[in-house]
Order: sequence, then C-alpha cells, then structure tokens
Amino acid sequence: MVNPKYQALFEPFTFPNGVAIKNRLILAPMTHCSSHSDGTVSEQELRYYRSRVQGLGMAITAAASVALDGKGFNQQFGVHDDAMLPGLKILADTLHQQDTLAILQIHHGGRMSPPELVPDGKIYSASAIPASRKGSPTPLEMTEAHILQTVQAFGDATRRAIQAGFDGVELHGANTYLLQQFFSPHSNRRTDHWGVMCSNE
Repeated sequence: MVNPKYQALFEPFTFPNGVAIKNRLILAPMTHCSSHSDGTVSEQELRYYRSRVQGLGMAITAAASVALDGKGFNQQFGVHDDAMLPGLKILADTLHQQDTLAILQIHHGGRMSPPELVPDGKIYSASAIPASRKGSPTPLEMTEAHILQTVQAFGDATRRAIQAGFDGVELHGANTYLLQQFFSPHSNRRTDHWGVMCSNE
C-alpha cells in the first residue's frame, strides 16, 4: 500500500503544453559508456534501458554528443550526424514500448572533453582557461563562428531527436560542461557579447 503522501508520484501528470505521462517517476540521465566506438547506439545500451524503464513515466537518456569536438567520454553515443538516426530511433522506440516518454539529453563537453577523444586533440571553451582540476589542459577560446556553429549543432541535434521519435530533449547545462562554462565567470572571461556580465556591487 502506498503512503498517501507519495500517492501523487504514481498518478498521471499533464505538462502545460499538453504532453501527458502515466506517472511522475522518471529515469535520470546516467552515463553508461556502452555505445559503439563510432557513437552509434549499441544493443548493450538498449538492454540497459529496457531493464530500467518498466513502469516509469519518463526516461532521460545519457548525454548524447552534439559535435565531434564536444565528446565527453569514451563510448558516448552521438547525435551529431544523420548517420546516428537509425540507432536513435531504435532507442526511442525501445522506451516507447514501455509506454515511457523518451527524452534525449544533448551535450557538449567543452574544456572537459578528453583531448584524445576529439579531432586533432583540440578542446574548446568560452575562454582559454583550464578547469580547476589538477592537470587539466588549456582549451582554445571559441571564435564567434565556432560558437554559432555549436549553437547550430544543438539545433540540429534537436531536429534529429524529433526525427528519431523522441518526445523532447534536455540540454545538459551542468557538471562544468560547455553550457555551464559560458555561464561561469571562472571559465568565461570574454569581453564580447558572449561574456558573463559580472558585478561586485
């Protein structure tokens, strides 16, 4: 018997935009490092989700990389190319088979991307400031063109998520990855309109 104060967790919920879920239990995005080396979804990955989403109203996937220069960890799956679509569609379908809302988390590692995983070993951030962690490499400051290209990459990733059948996307803006790097005065020392507005007053 469910404690009455938790009963709402098991009841349907409708978002303001009209999207409904069968309950309020959600699988949080968890890194599992089990995709193919080319960034496509693997059977191991599908098994991971099948074993965890039964009975849940929504599932948010692990972070999918929006660009090759933003790969954050080994065997991360990608949403950076249309070649990823077949696997992404199977993943969305796998979640939907359990009557679970499917949300694709999209991500760019920025200065936290391991150099060995990205083209030419070049990592990028808002400014050329290394992370505070000991031994962190210094990233290259993103140019205006590169920033706009990355914004477009997030947009293209969203389009692919829709094409693959996902119900939505979640922007990974935490854990010191690229989006957070632009918001932080530690990693963003830019003086252009992409800079962080800071005040000691």
